[in-house]
Amino acid sequence: MTKLAKRLYEHLKRTALLPHGAHVLVACSGGPDSLALLLLLRELVPMLHLDVTVAHYDHGLRGAASKADAAFVQTFCEALGIPCFVGNAPPGSIVNAKASMETEARRLRYLFLEEVRRETGADVICTAHHADDQAETVLMHLLRGTGLDGLAGIPAFDEERHLVRPLLPFRKQELIAYCESQGITPRHDATNDVPDGLRNRVRLELLPELAAGYNPRITESLCRLAEIAGAECGALEALAEGRLQEISCNVTATHLADWRRGMEAELPASLALGAKRLRHMHPGLARRVVRRYLAVLGHGVDVSYERMGELLALAAKQTGCVVELPGFSIMLYRGWLRPCHVHPHVFDKQES
Repeated sequence: MTKLAKRLYEHLKRTALLPHGAHVLVACSGGPDSLALLLLLRELVPMLHLDVTVAHYDHGLRGAASKADAAFVQTFCEALGIPCFVGNAPPGSIVNAKASMETEARRLRYLFLEEVRRETGADVICTAHHADDQAETVLMHLLRGTGLDGLAGIPAFDEERHLVRPLLPFRKQELIAYCESQGITPRHDATNDVPDGLRNRVRLELLPELAAGYNPRITESLCRLAEIAGAECGALEALAEGRLQEISCNVTATHLADWRRGMEAELPASLALGAKRLRHMHPGLARRVVRRYLAVLGHGVDVSYERMGELLALAAKQTGCVVELPGFSIMLYRGWLRPCHVHPHVFDKQES
């Protein structure tokens, strides 16, 4: 067993990220990170009794180079005797997407990976995110103005999406050196060398400047920050879940006619949040309680800092006050925060 594989084995034993006998689907681009992950996991098969499958997604953004990446991964897996599934992005789907190309490419890739996971019966999807990726992510979140969750960066385990990231403690240069020691020449994505998008600029310009002029161990420092923030987020989330259970209850549907002049509102049967107890809660905990409440309602999307402030302030206002959110609203009604749908009141002829 190589030294790097031994370190990974100890990391996996300590964290229990990969259960003994797990079927893992490795997302492999053909680059040094994912090839190192694949080969390291293959080294650990005798100890962990892993079943390994590979998936590669061709985004089709680099023409012949993209096709060559897919062919490389398929050939590499054939030589190792590992099953390999290749997916392709629909022509124009990424370039013409409403979201950024990076966001759409990531969305389609994870959809494909989940489809393959289900088809093969794999327990988890393993991606090759490493310490340098973690540092970049934390710094990007910081630049955008993040909270504690953003400082936690990339989680090692994402239960909802069946994602495991075993290489977060490892530096990219270690993975490159490992591939070299195995006589492997990975594929190279030249788009990563151009400082065009934010992540590339952070990787190629900002992090090197911070390392040279401020802290030569900036990557390790940012990864430590992510680890601490992640642990504290977990503790706060557990506390918030308990508080949500304490201050919420199920309520019946309510119809408000003539609630405002020319308006009416429907308050469906749902979970309601006690306003009085919420407004006496510590603001930091109250934010997490409200966020979990919105997730229970099926609106677990990111709520802006400003909207969250309005929701917390709503608990201290008069009954009938509303905060509008994308697709629905929250009303304070008789001491409870409740989801509501507001629409114009239809007056009859006599009223008009």
